[in-house]
Amino acid sequence: MSVEYLLLITLFILMAIIGGKRGIKAFFSLWLIFLTLFIMLIMIALNSNPLKITVLVSIIIGIITLFFINGFNKKTLSAFLSVIFVVLLTILIVYKIVAEAKIQGFSNEQSETLAYLSLQIKLDFTKIVVCEFLIGLLGAIIDISISIASSMHEIYINKLFTTKRSLLFSGIEIGKDILGTMINTLLFAFIAEFMTLVIWFSKLNYSITDMLNNKVFASEIFQILCSGIGIVLIIPVTAFVTNCILFVGNHGSKSISQCKKK
Repeated sequence: MSVEYLLLITLFILMAIIGGKRGIKAFFSLWLIFLTLFIMLIMIALNSNPLKITVLVSIIIGIITLFFINGFNKKTLSAFLSVIFVVLLTILIVYKIVAEAKIQGFSNEQSETLAYLSLQIKLDFTKIVVCEFLIGLLGAIIDISISIASSMHEIYINKLFTTKRSLLFSGIEIGKDILGTMINTLLFAFIAEFMTLVIWFSKLNYSITDMLNNKVFASEIFQILCSGIGIVLIIPVTAFVTNCILFVGNHGSKSISQCKKK
């Protein structure tokens, strides 16, 4: 048995033991997401619009991650709507910046490889870079969104709030606590990639200026910054959307004493 299969079986056993039925669902959802991403790459290679495909894939991944694993309820619905809204908002904010930064395409170090490849691929690399950023961001904002929505739902059902406005601010405060740790998680993930990249640049005798202006390095920096923008945006958006959905059919200004009377 190869090492890959051994690790895969180990992962499945641990997820089944610790996560139970939900852990097993999460394991199979990984394969569904992998298949979705693979199909996305094929469709982009066939000259489909990368941004439209990425938004569609974000919707599918959101459905798999939230509804398939956690079921359909107000928490998952709030998180799903928030994630899709932030994905669209991030595209509007980031697209123009990425286009002006000129980080799409290949760097000088890859010119030797490009000499053996066809350049007539007719793909918009600006859109592809934005899609890359969005896919890298997606897991983080889904994680934050469901955490905030779930916490606000618990506050709501246990009547631990006074008004609709106070519940909204509770959600934002919860998001602030998550913000720092999630930014660190992203930073550490990209620093791990930077390690080999910086070693490579040092072997090429690059100066700091050359390194900062290199497309490969700049794209990693942009990935961190764009992910940070998405993570910051998901907090107020999720708090607001969850607050509205929880109070659908109810009067948001009711106090906790009025709730108890009913």
